[in-house]
Amino acid sequence: MKTRNQKQQGVALIVALIITMLAISIAATVLYRQQIHIRLSGNISHLEQAYLYADGMEGFAGTILEKSYNDHPKYDSLDDDWAFEGIVFPILGGTMSGQIYDLQARINLNSLARPIPPTLTSAQIVNGVQQESDIAGITRNRLQLLIGEIDPDNSMGSPLNFASVVKDWIDKDETNGNVKPGNQGNGSGAESPYYQSQEPAYFSANTLLVNPTEIRLLKDMNKNIYNKLINKDPKKSLVSTLPITIDTPINLNTANVEVLKSIGFDPAAAQDIIDERKGKPFESMNDSFLRNIIDSQSTNITEDDLDIKTSYFLLRGKVEINNVRLFINSILYRKNGKVSVIMRDFSNPNS
Repeated sequence: MKTRNQKQQGVALIVALIITMLAISIAATVLYRQQIHIRLSGNISHLEQAYLYADGMEGFAGTILEKSYNDHPKYDSLDDDWAFEGIVFPILGGTMSGQIYDLQARINLNSLARPIPPTLTSAQIVNGVQQESDIAGITRNRLQLLIGEIDPDNSMGSPLNFASVVKDWIDKDETNGNVKPGNQGNGSGAESPYYQSQEPAYFSANTLLVNPTEIRLLKDMNKNIYNKLINKDPKKSLVSTLPITIDTPINLNTANVEVLKSIGFDPAAAQDIIDERKGKPFESMNDSFLRNIIDSQSTNITEDDLDIKTSYFLLRGKVEINNVRLFINSILYRKNGKVSVIMRDFSNPNS
């Protein structure tokens, strides 16, 4: 038979084992939390470093653009240093990479909201109704040609619809399909009542587009057309959302074939421009080849809002330090050779 003393020893052993297990569990939890805090502190430190590298990337991009301006202030082309393929730089614990793109090689959707000049001509007033500004009208026509080119099956309806939908998204009124302020609209656009009927419901922005990805929210937009307008390869993207509605002419030295055709060049002429500018960019709008090809299609080309130089560029970069990744998308504005950052975000462009 077990004695009372033996029973007490057994209980003491169990208690000792329980206390030991609790102590080990607490120690393991403390150690785990300590490792989490160490890793978190490391990630915060690396993220702060990444922000500094991203800031340095903007400065470096600005230096490249300023040098390009100093070399030839009257034109920009795809043969310039800023247009080279992205460069990868090794940094402590990782890498940083970035590339610059010409935002004036694309159609600025926000130009649809360009205001009417203070002094109206008789041509801008028809039957007492104020018309769109010249640039807004030109942008509407170009978008119609562009959508007709990339959406031959009319999966979004008539090519004109897209321009009306974008215009409704950014204008301040709630008139569906509004083309001319003051009328009842043509019904091809979409205002908040339409978007409120969607699931989930949302409102139209009634302000300028901030990011090209916003067009995914627009009426009748589908994935196929979206991926053509905003390509994963930024060189092939066709539209931009510059935070300004004026002074954003399309650069004939950098625009791709779809954008050139949207300007009004026929396919052969558009390809001739691309072939001609390789290695020898147009240095003046009065370049003999350029003048001849424009004059040969004078009935299709509106020369307003065309140029061979650029003021707005996109810097797209990435910084990787250990487990930290930071993306940066900055709009750079160059004026008289000086570069400033007018907008930036840190979203993953491929998400």
